[in-house]
Amino acid sequence: MTPKKTILRELSRAHDPAKSPTHIRPSTITGFTAEPERFQKAVNELLKDRLIEGKRDDEGHMAIALNAGRMDDVRRHLRPAWTHPAVIAVVILLGAAGAAGLML
Repeated sequence: MTPKKTILRELSRAHDPAKSPTHIRPSTITGFTAEPERFQKAVNELLKDRLIEGKRDDEGHMAIALNAGRMDDVRRHLRPAWTHPAVIAVVILLGAAGAAGLML
């Protein structure tokens, strides 16, 4: 899984829509300590894309949370590849072509 998806998945698990955004430190995300450069780059890209928001926690460290206004985009990034509309369209077209081939 890519660092972006890993970060978004961890944040979505911590996210509670009924409460204010739950901020967590990026260093607590699974895989961050193994590849800190890749994960820090992914955090910066997600901040730039405004899918996540950052702030300083009580100890002065960076903490991130999902941007509640962009939850549809976050869900779109996290959906499985087979649920993408283009993949579904290809499957339908292949099914129609196969059915037409059986009719001939």
